[in-house]
Formats: sequence, C-alpha cells, structure tokens
Amino acid sequence: MKRILFSLLCLSFSFASFAQKFSPTIKEGTVINSIAYVQGQEFPLILKIKSAATPFVIEWMVDGYGEGTFEMTENAVSKGNRLFTPTQPSLGATKLADDETFGMISKEAFKTLVDKKELTLSGMTFKVKPVPTAMKFGDKELDVIHLTDAGGKLEIWILNNEKFPLIFQTSGMPIDMSVIEIK
Repeated sequence: MKRILFSLLCLSFSFASFAQKFSPTIKEGTVINSIAYVQGQEFPLILKIKSAATPFVIEWMVDGYGEGTFEMTENAVSKGNRLFTPTQPSLGATKLADDETFGMISKEAFKTLVDKKELTLSGMTFKVKPVPTAMKFGDKELDVIHLTDAGGKLEIWILNNEKFPLIFQTSGMPIDMSVIEIK
C-alpha cells in the first residue's frame, strides 16, 4: 500500500512539473537572437545585455546595417512608461529618455500589468488576453503575458519575469520583433 501511495505521489509531482511554464533567466551577458520586422522586411537582430546596472545597456547588432547600444536610466528601468521603437536606430550609443525603455517594460509597468491586468505604454492602453497559441522555446512552453490594444491591432507578448520583463514579441507596431533564441 505504501508503494502505491508513493508511486501516486511521484506521478502527481511529475505531472505538476510537466505543466510548469518556462521563463529564461536574463542577466548581464545574455544574448537574445531575434528578428526585427521593419516596413515589411525582416532583419536578424542580436541583442546583448551589456550592463544590468546603472545605466542599463543593451547592445544591438543588425548584420549589414551596423551596431550600437541603447542606454536606459535607472528611472526608466524602474518607472518608464514609453517604448523606444526606432525604425532606423543611430549607430553607436543612444541614450534613451528618462521614461523610455527598449526591449523590455519597466518594473513599475510590470507590477501594474500583474495587478490590474492592463498596461499603458507610450499613451496606448493594452489589456491582458489569453495567449492564442502556446509560445515555445524548443519543447518548453514559455511563460508569457499576451496584451492587445482596444482595437486588437497591436499585440505584445511579455516574458512573465518581474526581474526582466522582456518584450518577447510584438505585432502591429512601427517595428515588430520576435525573439527566437536566448543564450
């Protein structure tokens, strides 16, 4: 009888761990391979977290175009409410405004998103919607939050990670992106 109960207990733990969603760790040195969509064209975009301290720095590189960095202030990473979405970023270092983030949302915006199930970024309000199709990384289902605007034309998928709420995918924005690999 004890063996049967133990076997059932182990089986229930295996089902619980199978159902868990995956949230990759993002830290200094992490490389994020993605595709940027600009005016109907696809560009391979490589992002690297160069500094996770003040200023927060994300390096970017587009093969055949160039490279540079986006520098975010401590205030932007903590409380920013605008997204920086350049269609042609300047080469070299770009210092973002004190309320702008690139490739992520601020910690305060993430808290609002979790608490209120909605988010206002760059003057646009987004509401949480069910994820239409599970997003996978290899064979693991990602833990993402899916947002849409009132008209349903703009969509954002954000990694459900309070330490680094990465914008994982967008649709309908001036520049869209989709993460394909995190190393």
